[in-house]
Amino acid sequence: MTEPRKQAPRYRDRTVILDTIDHGEVTLPEPAWCIGHDDDPVGYLADITHNGPAITADATTAQHGRLHILEARITQAPHGSIRPEPLPLLTVHLDIDATVATEDGRNLTQALRTAAHRIDRALDGLAHLRGER
Repeated sequence: MTEPRKQAPRYRDRTVILDTIDHGEVTLPEPAWCIGHDDDPVGYLADITHNGPAITADATTAQHGRLHILEARITQAPHGSIRPEPLPLLTVHLDIDATVATEDGRNLTQALRTAAHRIDRALDGLAHLRGER
């Protein structure tokens, strides 16, 4: 099986030029918050997604070590064929499955408060990007 070809994006003033399987070379608006497409595979136009930097939160426990509990990012797939995203959205992944004693439980609740604060800040930024109040 052949590895998918990686993008060789060319960035211009607020645009990016990408290769696609179905439309050849395309020039697209590139949001200022997008981290770029350097690691993206060449795919279909509908699969091109703009992603912001990862927003994370971790908890450190004595029993389980470091637990990665949150990963979120602003995302937009404006050319999606099934569900296009004309405006940015926030994708959120929360993951915790642990049995904890008191101290580890307190570390976990602190991490969840931190995660909630970071999600709130990301939503404030998202509202701004979407032109919402």
